[in-house]
Amino acid sequence: MGNWAVMICCGLALCGGMQCAFAPPADDNNDQGAIYNNTTDPTNQRAAYIGSDACRACHPDIAAQHDVHGHAYQLNRIEDGPPTYPAEGTRAGVPNPPEGFDWTDISYVVGGYTRRALFIDRDGFLLTTGVLGIPTQWNLSFPAIGSMPGFVPYETADTSPKPYGFSCFVCHTTEPRPPDEDFPRFEENRPGFLGTWAEAGVQCEACHGPGSNHIPNPSARDIFVGVDASNCGVCHTRGNDAGVIPARDGFILNYEQWPELLASGGHTGFDCTICHDPHVSANYDRGNAIRNDCRVCHTNVNMALHEGKTFIRGDYREPLSCESCHMPFATRSAANAGADVVGQLGRMGDTRTHIFRINPSPSNFQAMFREDGSTVAKDQFQRAAVTLDFVCFRCHNGIGNAREISTLAGASGVATGMHSIVVP
Repeated sequence: MGNWAVMICCGLALCGGMQCAFAPPADDNNDQGAIYNNTTDPTNQRAAYIGSDACRACHPDIAAQHDVHGHAYQLNRIEDGPPTYPAEGTRAGVPNPPEGFDWTDISYVVGGYTRRALFIDRDGFLLTTGVLGIPTQWNLSFPAIGSMPGFVPYETADTSPKPYGFSCFVCHTTEPRPPDEDFPRFEENRPGFLGTWAEAGVQCEACHGPGSNHIPNPSARDIFVGVDASNCGVCHTRGNDAGVIPARDGFILNYEQWPELLASGGHTGFDCTICHDPHVSANYDRGNAIRNDCRVCHTNVNMALHEGKTFIRGDYREPLSCESCHMPFATRSAANAGADVVGQLGRMGDTRTHIFRINPSPSNFQAMFREDGSTVAKDQFQRAAVTLDFVCFRCHNGIGNAREISTLAGASGVATGMHSIVVP
């Protein structure tokens, strides 16, 4: 795997000779450029948490954007009925709990807004298939892989009750606090909640820190704003080592965006906010969520044979973009596509990867992962690359309107030098 081609200009030093014109991060006061007077102290001088309603009073526009973001629905408290989600969440919704349960048996739902939902019982334990013998994970529909909503198994091997502990809710809540060995505390006195939190979901102070010192003097603009990707990486990394990208069953595990970015070659030094507005949903408001698309920097790279094309498979339509190939669905959060969608050679999860480099050699996913399949493989420069079964064969499989390619060698012949192809 040492002879990887970089299908975008990642091999250059950060943007190298490209003309980059990043749009500056806008703030809620429409200043010419945002002023961040605190980028290092997430405690805001040991301030106290005040709750998102207080933030909303002064920042209604940002609050409205956040209301559509998946962060807000990482954990949803249940009051004798299904969780509610904004109308913009066209795929969101959890109509009922697993078989044999009703909503009075459920204390919280984890997620349910973009990919899947998990259920927590009245004692604070996750409902698992291993304990109950029934499917306990609700998968939302995902048109890209042709999946329909429904229950699937979750945690089949573990037959012991699964607490919703600090290691779970640390990235699903605001002000998560671990249990104290001497004075253990359980949120809402539910024994499965090993620790406590201030607010369910990833609300304002989860990223900006406690706001009590900001309220009396907002003009000081000293509320924490983490401008480095490592701040997002605290939760967008599955383990403790951002140099490792975990995988299972031939797919990257979910929540690995930062390790993927670090392994992406020339984009390693990027901050997340170069491309993303962190307050806006990339799932349900993508047009406003992406601050800078690929061509802002890659002005001299064309899309060759893909320019202006739309991939169509049944009711699914995808106007082709740089992301179609350079951010393929190599990650699995809830489900992956079957052969009826991607053919015998294709491979497709339900989440786009942030590994932008492509390995154009005639090899499949086995070359993308270490021999035991537990992590993504890297070259001597600590770069990873996605293989052609993720990149080419999710479309070029004879099922949709893309021209069928029948072999890895054929795909490799097209992929190598793709951006050098001159379209008449």
